[in-house]
Amino acid sequence: MPSGHGAATTSACPHIAMGEAPATAETGNVGTGSTRATAAARATDLAGGADGEARSGATPADDAARTEAVVRGWLESYIAQPHEELGRNGPVCPFVAPALKAGTLILRSRLGMAHTDAHGVRAVVRDMVHDFRSQRWPQANPTMRTLLLVLPDLPPAGWPLLDAAQAECKRELARAGLMLGQFHPACPEPAARNPRFPVSRSPVPVLALRNMAVHDVLFLHQDSAFFAEYRRLFGSRHERGVVADPLLRSTYRNALARHAPSPSSTESRPTNGETA
Repeated sequence: MPSGHGAATTSACPHIAMGEAPATAETGNVGTGSTRATAAARATDLAGGADGEARSGATPADDAARTEAVVRGWLESYIAQPHEELGRNGPVCPFVAPALKAGTLILRSRLGMAHTDAHGVRAVVRDMVHDFRSQRWPQANPTMRTLLLVLPDLPPAGWPLLDAAQAECKRELARAGLMLGQFHPACPEPAARNPRFPVSRSPVPVLALRNMAVHDVLFLHQDSAFFAEYRRLFGSRHERGVVADPLLRSTYRNALARHAPSPSSTESRPTNGETA
């Protein structure tokens, strides 16, 4: 990874072993008050202290490796598992377990984020895009490709910067057929099918970059520009009737009617490696 704003340690994680698995209350279901304070304290400890400096006796690389182990545990114990508040059957993310098995979920750490600002976070996102595009993925299926960037020394005061960066970069990334997700102990992002469930809570700050997938209509249907990019990639699937999920089908139809695309935009052309 380019190191314009901090060094990076890298590890691919096919068939990852269970790390220091956090409890569900500290990951996908962190609330407010004492529970949220506990998550913040845990993240601060993992980051090495309130100022983001390495813990006594541990190198930054040691702390990064320790935090990556926590994230591996979170992936297996929460993200790859069902959750009663999700609003649907199946795991929180149905792609994680297959991606881990295929070796297409790449886990990396970015150090030097203790005193970053909005500009620094946006630079990290740009570096992620570069790394994602240049990565030699072990199999052709683009839906399985995910780059997770752990930010071990980003303190709680910096967590909102991830929320802001995701919102600010969403349009540019959608044009490139990419989706960015942010995760941290206080992340307000709700589940697509249960707005009362803050699904994107994690024990430590994480950014996730992946190719746009057919289910992303749930996140892109309200904005005409976002939906146009989605339709360009996946419209032919809906038009051929091969999308099985009724919620995805109805969301697509409603968005299509609402945004009233012109005849010149009716052709969908996958460009991110997807097969229409």
